Amino acid sequence: MLTFAHGDGPGSRWARELSEGDTCRFFGPRRSLDLSGLESPMVLFGDETSFGLAAALRACPQADGAVHVFEASNVAESRQVAEAIGLGQTTLIERITGDAHLATAEAELSRLAASGAHFVLTGKASSIQHVSRALKAVGVVSSRVKTKAYWAQGKIGLD
Repeated sequence: MLTFAHGDGPGSRWARELSEGDTCRFFGPRRSLDLSGLESPMVLFGDETSFGLAAALRACPQADGAVHVFEASNVAESRQVAEAIGLGQTTLIERITGDAHLATAEAELSRLAASGAHFVLTGKASSIQHVSRALKAVGVVSSRVKTKAYWAQGKIGLD
């Protein structure tokens, strides 16, 4: 099981308190992110909370060769995790206070948009909104973009 505990939300507290051998109950799977209709090439944008999705996408034929672009609080640590779970093409962008790093993400996603890529945007809600606007500005139509916010600063209860 791969978890990322950021902040002090209920999911983060739960993950931090887990110990080896603990019994956990899970429900699902559920389809909170419908990826039907997306085609290759596929780009996944997200953060550390999106690593599990990136790993799961390896089983999807339309995601073969997917490119991953992640914002990360600790690039070195995130690179180790990405390599350990076998993520392929991964770009890690160091998170900067005030979201200044999103300009780098925006430039990378805009470059990939020129190849006709389809996009899956996950992770932090405000980052998704930012890059969605950037993709729209370069002419990416909504049918080429799927989004799912996993968290937002100060909110609880998201996926």
